[in-house]
Amino acid sequence: MRAVAVDVDGTIAGADHRVSDRTAAAIRGVLDAGLPVYLLTGRSRRSVLGLARELGIDNPVAASNGSIVFDPVDDRDLRTIPLGDDDVAELVRLHHDLGLGLTWWTRDDIWVDAPGLLADTLVELNEQDVRIGDVEAVAPGEIVKIMLHGTPDQLDDAAAEILQRVPQATRSMDVFFEVVAPHATKATALDLLLGDAIDHGDVLGLGDGGNDVIWLRRIGHPVAMGNARDEVLAVTTRQTGHHAEDGAAEILETLVDHLAAA
Repeated sequence: MRAVAVDVDGTIAGADHRVSDRTAAAIRGVLDAGLPVYLLTGRSRRSVLGLARELGIDNPVAASNGSIVFDPVDDRDLRTIPLGDDDVAELVRLHHDLGLGLTWWTRDDIWVDAPGLLADTLVELNEQDVRIGDVEAVAPGEIVKIMLHGTPDQLDDAAAEILQRVPQATRSMDVFFEVVAPHATKATALDLLLGDAIDHGDVLGLGDGGNDVIWLRRIGHPVAMGNARDEVLAVTTRQTGHHAEDGAAEILETLVDHLAAA
């Protein structure tokens, strides 16, 4: 084992969307053992910057589902890939056709078209203010991610049409379909983060959502959270506890003990 890669919400973050003291200590234990910890998350760049610094992570990390990769030490972008204009237009049409909420993300900001449940949910998840605006007013090439929001039942019913019209969409959480450019994913972000120095087979990874499937499938030690979606369970070789019960800490503490005994 030479590196650890982790999702945030539903994985290292608990039910309150915060990383517990126990999980933070486990992550620091991995770092102290000399292994990088790569954050691969749909959270905003600003949120990931704060989290990486809070946890003491000094290796590069990925935000906005992999569309932004950056160095949290000097706050420098290594890669930013916007969502294509055609995909943006199709997602806006889906938003209107299906009556689903829409949130669009730029490098620095999270946007919605009106206050309400969606805005409140995004504030809680990312711990940053959400801006109100008009997606039609955004300049081409500025949007790095779009999410469609609804109840779990609404998204279950809409899934086939969403995937038919925007095939790269993934069910990141029960209430979100998440879309980035096809080549701007957590999987390609991990490729960049590992470079030629670390083999994918030497990575331990933790995830819970549909947007974790591709990268978990590529690594040597993929672990599903106890709360993971079925598509994650299908590609992982081991399962740990629920994210609300420090399931990530369980597996990371085991790793630290193994490294100490080696």
